[in-house]
Amino acid sequence: MSIIKCTCEECKIFLNDQKIYYSVFCGCEDCRQAAEWGNSHGSPLPDKLQKLIYVRSDIKKVEGEKYMHAYQLRDDARSTRIHCVKCFSIIGVDHPGYKNAVFMLIPQLCKTDLDLTIKPVAALFMKDYAYEDRSKISVDILVMDDFLTEDINNNYHTLMKPLTPQNKDLEGITFRELIKKVKGVTVLNLKKGESFINK
Repeated sequence: MSIIKCTCEECKIFLNDQKIYYSVFCGCEDCRQAAEWGNSHGSPLPDKLQKLIYVRSDIKKVEGEKYMHAYQLRDDARSTRIHCVKCFSIIGVDHPGYKNAVFMLIPQLCKTDLDLTIKPVAALFMKDYAYEDRSKISVDILVMDDFLTEDINNNYHTLMKPLTPQNKDLEGITFRELIKKVKGVTVLNLKKGESFINK
């Protein structure tokens, strides 16, 4: 059993499955903005190019649920993030594209005993990435500006298919079910492009 916890350790998610299924870099504005907003309330700030990891959405137990709250950046948001309301760490993220099979975490924004040495297989939404430094992206990583080009989109789905966990009976609850348990979702109504650095 593995654990994900916030930096103040009030919120803890215990996983039935200890495997990290895949990892990507993400340059998208939403990941940047969510991390900056959390940082403006006390959470750590990750690297400019964030490394995301994906684990099976099968939660054995939860501690500190009273300190967990779900947030979306805007009314049209697709991602829902659970933060700790004491330290504002992001302890997990759901997106409809994950199909309730996995959920995502950003290791620099929480604590975990998972093996984080996994190498990212792709760098996503690089059209949003506002920095020149791309030194983390090795030549064997698929680089995608967006999901609008059919060939690259097909390459991505071909790459991800064998990495995604197969459907099987869950032993616990999904991350999406946890979101429903933590008293609704607050929409932050952040403006696109808004930055929270040095605020």
